[in-house]
Amino acid sequence: MMVALIFGVFVLVLLIGCPIAIALLLGGIVPIMALTDIPLGIVVQRLFSSANSYSMMAVPFFILAGNLMDTGGVSKRLVNLARSLVGWLPGGLAVVSFLACAFFGAISGSAPATVAAIGSIMIPSMKEDGYPMPFILATIASGGWLGVIVPPSIPMVLYCISVGSVAITDVFLGGFIPGFLLAGGMSVYAVLWGRKHMRHATRKFSIKEVGRSFVDALWALGMPIIILGGIYLGIFTPTEAAVVAVAYGLLVSTLIYHQLSLKGLMQIIRRTVITTNICMFIVLSSTVFAAIMTREQIPVIVGNAIMSVASNRLMFYLLVTLLLLFVGTFMETIPAIMILAPILTPMLGAYGINPVSFGVIMVITLGIGMLTPPVGINLYTAVSLCGEKVERVINRHLFAYIGCALVVLALLIGFEGIIMFLPNLLR
Repeated sequence: MMVALIFGVFVLVLLIGCPIAIALLLGGIVPIMALTDIPLGIVVQRLFSSANSYSMMAVPFFILAGNLMDTGGVSKRLVNLARSLVGWLPGGLAVVSFLACAFFGAISGSAPATVAAIGSIMIPSMKEDGYPMPFILATIASGGWLGVIVPPSIPMVLYCISVGSVAITDVFLGGFIPGFLLAGGMSVYAVLWGRKHMRHATRKFSIKEVGRSFVDALWALGMPIIILGGIYLGIFTPTEAAVVAVAYGLLVSTLIYHQLSLKGLMQIIRRTVITTNICMFIVLSSTVFAAIMTREQIPVIVGNAIMSVASNRLMFYLLVTLLLLFVGTFMETIPAIMILAPILTPMLGAYGINPVSFGVIMVITLGIGMLTPPVGINLYTAVSLCGEKVERVINRHLFAYIGCALVVLALLIGFEGIIMFLPNLLR
């Protein structure tokens, strides 16, 4: 009865159009009120205790750092660097988009922010070179997804917080190679399509242009080096690294690139506060929902069900991947991680799976949901940049990119060492 009420209320509230945070909160509160004698004050205590987390402070600061670097002229310089490196390939501007998104993802930690920052530059450029709009939109939406895979990544931070026993630094390092592998995998389709349709748009490679654009983007590229280098060398914690990133972004945007005014700074802070409040409301509501599920031993039930079917590591990954793909289609990445990570990670030891590599796989798999309706936040962000309807971005190019991503995902599942190479090397 309790389980039915938990999920029944959650689904019903979602169906009537309420935000995901409200659905999670009511999914936890209504069963408590209806079927237990637990005082509602416990819910309030749970919300405050969950918010009172040192690691959680990294989230708003990484959001602010990404907004500073976006407005401060960083995205344009990263696009220029990517264009000089790979713009000569067939379908080169699509490859430029993926590489620029990977670079910007190493700054922002947010997929929608990456779509907006890179898309606002690349969409006009690709239109000018004659790329068809369905291809452009699919490329920008897919590229923006790299923003949550290449560290620093907000979903990775929240995965580590929800699990509690995984170092944020290790998951960050584990995401680097997969992020660029995914960019490369999707670039393969872009190049093959470009050879057939966009030969006229190919540019010449120039080593001088590479050098000039690299020097221009050097300050932008310094942020992920400072963040991860400082964390690994023990100079500061991940939360302190986020504060350092804000200070660095403010310095670069104002004193070096001279593209941030006081008025612009106020707008950035306002946007950061709004984004942080939305994110934190979802996260805290998820903890209430997860607490009532834990009380009813739902994680144990789900774990026993999966382990009764999955006889080996690959079977476990197959079931979990299908589950995450399904959930990611209907739920945003952050609440999905906060709910599912505590359920799934206790089973990893039985299959010899490292929680660091699983965290990267989980973020990647749920991130695919950013490219699929009805939630697909990247789709809506991409079309909002050019006034198109969302139907224009749901096309064969988008599904081709998703197919390339699934191939890379299968490779990462089959060879865990790819993810663990940097964490093991720098440990």
